[in-house]
Amino acid sequence: MRTAILALCAALGCSASSPNSVSPALTGTWGGPNVSVTVSAQGATTQFVCAHGTIDQTIVPDANGNFSAAGTYVYEHPSTANGQPGTDSHSARYDGQITGTSMRISVTVPDKSQVFGPFDATLGTTGPNSRCL
Repeated sequence: MRTAILALCAALGCSASSPNSVSPALTGTWGGPNVSVTVSAQGATTQFVCAHGTIDQTIVPDANGNFSAAGTYVYEHPSTANGQPGTDSHSARYDGQITGTSMRISVTVPDKSQVFGPFDATLGTTGPNSRCL
């Protein structure tokens, strides 16, 4: 019986680590033309062309690579008269799917009834080449 459980666990990718631990394969920078997601064991930071945010919990994909995590989304506005960019922070939900070294991610900002994405990113790639002006 123990052998069958170990074989099943190996096939499903089970781990002796805690259920909230992030796979080392997830950590690092995932980037694409419109997004950069830097994943750590504690969560992630995100960068978009005219916004940035955080994922405030560990990203734990299910068996199909899907994940959903709470965080923030900060709208960036063009520079104000004093030369400082304006910002507007909101609670957000990040939903995504990881397939190998590819990530597809969307951001929902409930109090604005807005969804951004999906954005495609690849592990080891840098993010947006432009910023909000």
